[in-house]
This record gives sequence, structure tokens and C-alpha cells, in this order.
Amino acid sequence: MPIRRQPAALGTSALGAGRERLVRQLLTESVLLAAVGGGLGVLVAAAAVPLLARLVPETLPIGQAPSLDLRVLLFAGLITGLTAVGFGVLPALRAGHDTGLEGLREGARSGGGRKQRIRSVLVVAEVMASVVLLISAGLLLRALWRIQAVDPGFRSEGVLTLRTALPLPKYDSTARRVEFYRRVLTEVDALPGVESAAYISFLPMAMGGGIWPVGVGGQQVDRRGNSTASLRYITPDFFKTLGIPFRTGRGIEASDRFESPAVAVVSESFARRYWPDADPLGRTFDFALQERTVVGVVGDVMVRGLEQTSEPQVYLPATQVPDGSIIFYTPKDLVVRSSTDPAALLPAIRDIVRRVDPEQPISHVRTMEEIVAEVTSSRTVQVRLLGSLAALALLLAGVGIHGLLSYTVSNRARELGVRMALGAQRRDILGMVVGQGLRLAGAGVLLGVVLAYAAARGMAALLASVGPADGATLLAVGGICLAMAAAGCVFPALRAVRTDPIAAIRAE
Repeated sequence: MPIRRQPAALGTSALGAGRERLVRQLLTESVLLAAVGGGLGVLVAAAAVPLLARLVPETLPIGQAPSLDLRVLLFAGLITGLTAVGFGVLPALRAGHDTGLEGLREGARSGGGRKQRIRSVLVVAEVMASVVLLISAGLLLRALWRIQAVDPGFRSEGVLTLRTALPLPKYDSTARRVEFYRRVLTEVDALPGVESAAYISFLPMAMGGGIWPVGVGGQQVDRRGNSTASLRYITPDFFKTLGIPFRTGRGIEASDRFESPAVAVVSESFARRYWPDADPLGRTFDFALQERTVVGVVGDVMVRGLEQTSEPQVYLPATQVPDGSIIFYTPKDLVVRSSTDPAALLPAIRDIVRRVDPEQPISHVRTMEEIVAEVTSSRTVQVRLLGSLAALALLLAGVGIHGLLSYTVSNRARELGVRMALGAQRRDILGMVVGQGLRLAGAGVLLGVVLAYAAARGMAALLASVGPADGATLLAVGGICLAMAAAGCVFPALRAVRTDPIAAIRAE
């Protein structure tokens, strides 16, 4: 029940209305207001569902878009009813209890003392909640920016990827697979706008496994300690297609045939781990059931994502695999770098694959940018959801400060009139009203910062080395909240300084 209705209710009681009738009237008003607000809320929610769906990145495997079904409407109705009764009973009972002339005398002074303090505490709590949400969202946003700034080790722009199944036993023969790669890549390379194309076992970040033990210097191959590396079979031009930089040596070439010496290209971290003080080129090591010779070193790739440390990488020629051996690692993912829109190449690539093998299906069509974005998609949801809740909480806090100050100015109209009649300047009245709002906001900000710090320590694993007391985030949130409080003070303060002293005194 609106508090300003209390004097009118007291007047009705003083004129003979029974307490039961008065309580019933006020509860009816409270339920009616709640029903109207709940109905408007449902309409706003229905209009906001498409916006809510946009908060979830397309890369997340969400089965269907959110919708307003009967369960949601019943829950909204239940909450609305509980709110109407819960926040209408006490004011109604209080109004029904304070009857007669004494109640009328007290009605005009109902805004001060303990009630005013309770309202102030509620406003501080609103500000505090908005600060906690804003700081949490800000820290997650900073963490997301920091993660997105991590170099994945390759260039994802302009790269189209897709998968060809190469089913068994049809492609059990290495020679047959190599012939398929050759025909597809030759025609794809000839497409307008294509800069290079290659096949690989598993795309970086799309599949983080493929871990094999490493044996160096005659040591027995085992998985203990750090003696492991990730394995990828590739075709020539793979490093050029993904933009993985060379450090020394060469890449996988067409001359690396099955009958040729087994070669490997390793990552910087692999060379650093096993030959920290020597040139890795020409060194041999046991890997993937065979002894390999290092012919090149390339930059490290974040194969497990932007937040996880990846094992050293080893790249082997797709041609140097015995028939039926390590068949799970058969290169099936095609990567194509284009100087034009990579998605526009898909129809032509489908036609090429169909001509090479009419029975060959194509799946997992994505760009490398989409794959990288998928790595941070869950964090994006966290930031968007917390940011939306924080914005809503900030709006409610601003409305709360505005409502409290408006009510205070209305109840202190006589006091303000007396002050101005006694010589108080408008800037003094303005400072008093604005100061009250800023003090409430300041108290909420301080308490919110303490709670947000505790919350941030609890979610430290999500912050990607961003500290829970990040200065930039705290300053930004504090500034936003104080600006919100100042905005909420504007109209009540203007109303206060426009008070007519004579009219205010006569009204009492």
C-alpha cells in the first residue's frame, strides 16, 4: 500500500469506518496495484524474450530459445500474489490500528524517525546489491578481455573448416586417403580467393586431446612426468593456411613419402623441453610407434583453448602412416584460407568433394573464428547475464533513491519552508537533499565493495588472473553508482528548492 494513502485511510476511520472494512479496502488496493504491475511485467518480459535469447552466443549448444510458457506465467502470478499480500498486510493493519483523531494528528508526521531509517536501509541495500553485481560483471568482463587478448598461436581470420568422414574400410589404405587429399586440395587451391588449403587430424581448440608419450636419447617411452606431446597428422601447407609461424627448418612437404625417412615438425615448447641448449634440427625421438627426425620448429598453438596450458605439439606427415595404423588420427578436417568471405566458398568445396567421392559426406562446417569464439562463449554468457542483472539493479537503486528523497521532501515541506523563511539559501536546501542521496549511495557502495571483494575471491578461478580488488573496476563501478545517485537526486532537489515558504507553512 502506498504510504501516502495512510492519512486518507485514517480520515475514513475517523468518520466511522470499521477496522475490518478499512483493512479490506487497503488490501484490495494493494492486490489491484500488484496485479497491474504483474500484468505489465509479463508484457515487458514477453517483449524482452528475444533480447534475452541474444544474450546466449550461437556457439553454445542450446536446444531452443527461451519462451513464456504456462509454468513461467504461474510462477509470475504466485510471486505477484505473495508480493501483494506480503507488502500490503502490515501497512493495512497499521492503518487500521491508528484510528481516530490521534491517528490523524500522527499521519502528517508519519515519514520520520524509525520508518525513515527503514526506508534508508532498503535504499542502501539496493545500492549495495547493484554494486556487487556491477563489480562481479566488471571483473568477468576484464577477464574475458584478457582471455580474448591471448595469442592462440595461429590466425583465425578468413579460415573455413569442414570435416569429411573418410569412412572405413573404404579409406583404410593410406595411399587411397592421400589420393583423396591430393585431388580435393588441388581443386580447392584453384578456387578464386583461396590462398592455401590443407588437411589435419584435429583442429586446434576443437579437439584438445591426442596425447602420446615421447622418448628421447634412448629413454623408454612412457607417459610419466612431462614426457608427452599432442599428435597431429597434416598435409603440406597446413602451417601456411593457419598462419602458424616457423622458427627454424621446414614444414611437411610432398616429398615426405611413406618410403622416405620418418620426419616431424615440433613446436617451440617441445624443442625447449628436450633440447634446451642445442639445435633441435636433425634430432631424433621416439613418437607414435616410430623414431622421428626433427626437420622444423614452429610456434606453439593453444590447442586446448585460451585458458589452458597445452602440451608441446608434434606434426607428422599424413603420408607416413602404415595402412590400418593409428587410424583414429586420420586427417579429416579441411582448413581453407581465403582472401574473400570464406563462407562463400562452401558450395564450390561441396561440389569438389562430390566430384572426388560422391558418397563422401561433409559436416562440422565452421570458421576458425567461430571455433575460437566458442572457447569463450560460456564467459560471454556470464558477462551478459550479470551485466543485465547489474543494470536492472542499478535502475532500481536509482528509482529507490529518487522515491525516498521525493517522499522526504514532501514530508519535510514545512521544515524546508521554515528554513527558507529564516534565510536559508537555495544552494543550502539543494546541498541538504543531494547530500542525503549521496550519503545513502556512498554507504551502499562501501558495503557493496566489501561483499563484492568476498564474492570475487570465491570465483577467483573464473577471473583469469584479474585480481578481486581490481582498481579500474572498483573506480568505474563507484563512479557509475554515484552518478546514478546524483541523477536520482535531481528532481527531488529541484522540487525542494522551489518550495514556497508561505504555502508550505499554511499547508500544515
